Amino acid sequence: MKVLFVNACMRGEKSRTLTLCRDYLQKLKEKYPEAVMEEVDLNQLEIELQTGDVLEHRDELRHADRFDDGMFDLAKQLIAADHVVIGAPYWDLSFPAALKNYLERCSVDKLTFIYNEHGAPVGQCRAEALTYITTSGGFIGELNFGFDYVKGLGSVLFGIEKFYFASAEGLDIVGVDVDSKLEEAGAKLAEIVREI
Repeated sequence: MKVLFVNACMRGEKSRTLTLCRDYLQKLKEKYPEAVMEEVDLNQLEIELQTGDVLEHRDELRHADRFDDGMFDLAKQLIAADHVVIGAPYWDLSFPAALKNYLERCSVDKLTFIYNEHGAPVGQCRAEALTYITTSGGFIGELNFGFDYVKGLGSVLFGIEKFYFASAEGLDIVGVDVDSKLEEAGAKLAEIVREI
């Protein structure tokens, strides 16, 4: 099993989301000792924005079937994963911009998806499941736009069928037992590992 961890925990070692992600990855490794873990750290990776010039260059390469160009390395890494883990704090009703930039770079016609004879996208990713892990200072409730976006993109364009979500919420509210909230999220992650 190849596990791809997309780390959008922009506060690095201070990130509570990263703490939960590491816990989840450790639990996965315990269940699947042979698993290969790969990490894309979006804090360290400077992905060029998808400007008009960048898109024009990408389209030229794509139309020439030149997918050996480094521009497509992240998309090819995503395609090859058996399980995708995304760790991203809940920022401004969604997630950090670096994650959107990464997902745009991975969304490539003729690579991560193709169009069928009816014009509908067909995902080409091998992963059957994606786990999305987040933390928030307040409560997410019905405004889970970050996970909803990833789930929509993953199912429609990438072909991923199962999605799991775990969160620790309300962590910045005065009087909230933060450790208890993180433990509850950890228990949810343990349930997800048992199901996978």
